Amino acid sequence: MLLPLARMNSSAFSFLSDFVLVLLLFIQVPSSSSNDDPYTACSNEFVCGHISAGFPFWGNDSSPACGFPELKLRCENNFTKMNINQVAYRVLEINQYAGILRIAREDSFVGLCSPQFKNSTFNPKVFESVEGYTNLTFIYGCNDAPPTIPFTCKINEVNDQDVYIQVGDTGPGECYRSVLVPFSITNWPRIKQLVTVQGLEEHLRKGFEVRLKVDKDACRECFASKGACGIDELSNQTCYCPNQSRGSKTCARGMYLNFSSNQFMMNSSHLLMLHTP
Repeated sequence: MLLPLARMNSSAFSFLSDFVLVLLLFIQVPSSSSNDDPYTACSNEFVCGHISAGFPFWGNDSSPACGFPELKLRCENNFTKMNINQVAYRVLEINQYAGILRIAREDSFVGLCSPQFKNSTFNPKVFESVEGYTNLTFIYGCNDAPPTIPFTCKINEVNDQDVYIQVGDTGPGECYRSVLVPFSITNWPRIKQLVTVQGLEEHLRKGFEVRLKVDKDACRECFASKGACGIDELSNQTCYCPNQSRGSKTCARGMYLNFSSNQFMMNSSHLLMLHTP
């Protein structure tokens, strides 16, 4: 009689061991590394100065999984800054409800004579233009060029120091370099009448707006399901969930296993009795 009983206990113990192993795979055990999961990381907003922003922006200590690569923010001397197509910008305002970003080229805070000589261009998959702006082209190192607003810049690489501004997209032609920058259509006529470099620099520092091409409705659904918006390995928008799972738009409801130790033992014993012959 002892042999069948030993076999039964051995079978029961094997089942219990397998059951515990499977259950542990589904139970979220709190640990010191829980703060590293995408849900926890992406639930925190970026904060710097008067700017705060969540998805699709990311930065500070958050993971790249929390936003678009082009929308990484950094905090320098309490100013929010970002790089877009190798041009440094200062972030002046973020309206996440409307999906509008107001930025100014960082070199405009130094002066018109210290440009990076790179155009302000934007990835059309992430940004789109906002009505009310046109492009100004600043053309440097010109010889006998008719200036719109006459001023000169000393550029080490060339002898010609004349600079002129043209409305629209144009190249440098026979001049040294050109820089394209969005500018308010309503402000341009007034700046032309002022004919001062200082007035132009002041308006450039007020920045310009671009609209973000983000599926805001998907994020609202994600937030409503207690999730955190982010980006998956394929750069697609996704929803990170508290149980460390993910969904395309929302977190599944009623899928969390929150067992206490007593519940675990009770359920284990119950299943063990059902399994024992």
